[in-house]
Amino acid sequence: MTRPSRHAAGHSPRRTAEAPSRRIAPEGPAACPAEVPERAARLDRPSVVIVVPAVLALAAGLSDLGGPPPWRDEAATVSAVGRTLPQLAHLLQSVDAVHGLYYALMHVVAGLSGTAEVPLRIPSVVAGALAAAGTGAIGRALGAPRAGLYGGVLLALMPIFSRYVQEARPYAMTAAAAVGVTLLFLRVLRSPTSAVLAAYAAALTVLAYLNLFAFLVVGAHGVALILSRGPLLRWACAATPALAAVAPLAWLGSRQSAQVGWIPRPGVTDVGRLAVQLSGDLGGATGPGVAPLTWALALFGLAYAAVVGVRRARAARRTKDPAERPAETPAGERAETPVEEQAETSAALVRLALPWLLVPALVLLTVSWAVHPVYVFRYVFCCVPAAALLAGAGLAALPPGLAAAVLAAWLGLSVPGQLATRGPDGRQDDPRPVMALLAAEAQPGDGVLFVPAKVRKYEAVYPSVFGGLRDVALARSPEQDGSFPGREVGTRVLAARLDGLRTLWVVGHTGKNAMPARRRALVARSFAPAGRWTFRGLFVDRYVLRHAHRSNGAGVGK
Repeated sequence: MTRPSRHAAGHSPRRTAEAPSRRIAPEGPAACPAEVPERAARLDRPSVVIVVPAVLALAAGLSDLGGPPPWRDEAATVSAVGRTLPQLAHLLQSVDAVHGLYYALMHVVAGLSGTAEVPLRIPSVVAGALAAAGTGAIGRALGAPRAGLYGGVLLALMPIFSRYVQEARPYAMTAAAAVGVTLLFLRVLRSPTSAVLAAYAAALTVLAYLNLFAFLVVGAHGVALILSRGPLLRWACAATPALAAVAPLAWLGSRQSAQVGWIPRPGVTDVGRLAVQLSGDLGGATGPGVAPLTWALALFGLAYAAVVGVRRARAARRTKDPAERPAETPAGERAETPVEEQAETSAALVRLALPWLLVPALVLLTVSWAVHPVYVFRYVFCCVPAAALLAGAGLAALPPGLAAAVLAAWLGLSVPGQLATRGPDGRQDDPRPVMALLAAEAQPGDGVLFVPAKVRKYEAVYPSVFGGLRDVALARSPEQDGSFPGREVGTRVLAARLDGLRTLWVVGHTGKNAMPARRRALVARSFAPAGRWTFRGLFVDRYVLRHAHRSNGAGVGK
């Protein structure tokens, strides 16, 4: 029987009839013929390719897990999952329906372990370990175990990966789901049975319900399928039901479009930051970090795949000549050479990873420029494993000693980003000094105002701090209102509530620190400013009753 000269992407190279017990190893530079097959066999073990990245990701995720301050989006998680199921359903009718599956899962976690930040972050750490392990599994499924191993290790130790693994939000779960969906996609390429197609459709649906924009990964799979000349019709039979299942969520999300109304139109700097973040670093004050080396490795992996592909083409042309055909190969049957198998493995990895890396980000950027701004990096965070795979392929193409040295250099460059993401500047805002100030200075019975009202989410995170203060503007609680900020009173009711207060605290987001003019005038009528503190992303103003202010001689500031 003749053998196909081309494997579909994701199909591991077959063994030749002459050597059934020995895998054909890729031709790496400076590879020793006696050692390479043995090394390849060791790297092909799941205990190495899958477990090592998972353990590293778990260790990195658990390291100082309570260090990063809980920021405003995590406060939304705490506010949502601390409600009863009817209250949570009421919330999702007006906001955050696209996160409904995540909130439902975390509601169970909160019921078991409470709403402290560390227990709520544990599921993201576990998801990060699964994503790293799955990245290694993808490389192994493509017949490139060393690329999978290196890719999984790089992913596990990327600062941007730690940034999202160490927070109580759905993006680490989304990355793990994207990796799992991609593994199923490789199964679709190899054996598109009804069971595999059904599992793939179900996984795509779960991915979209974790993050609606992550469903763009299906477009990347479509491009990879076309490049691989795979079973397009059968794939469409799985993708179409998934699209139908996701359509109600997309419709509901479109009715809640105000929750993405704050997103600005991306500019050139956003594109540059995207390149840094996709390749593993934070894209902030820490500089590019590992990004240049990650991109260099990925580009080297692409160039190496191209070179090996050219060598394959030349080898194929030579084997067409009967005089060049190996004597032990029977007529009409052609055993693939190591160059050909390595070329197909490299090409398969590129065909899969490159669309995965680029398609979702390009679609969101295009929509943001042409229609309405919807691009935020966390919406394409699920594409970072693709960058890790390409960089892992670049490392795998190097001689082992050089690969170890480059990996060590990469790890050294990652340290500043790892420290930064766990520090007080690792998130958009840092509420801890605000809470320390209020705990030390505020007295029971003091009033508190939130600017804007959604800052009230922090009451759910720090009930011990706000429990003794009077929320003077609150008319209806967030739980009753089915929202995060709740509903606030009008000016007349607020004036009555301010009457009798001696101290008023205003807590707000920096950049959004202007109270409505009528409310500001109302406060200024009876209170004088007595201090202002600004922290990362948040500010606190203290106001004291005017006659008390004059009698005790307190000044502005502290």
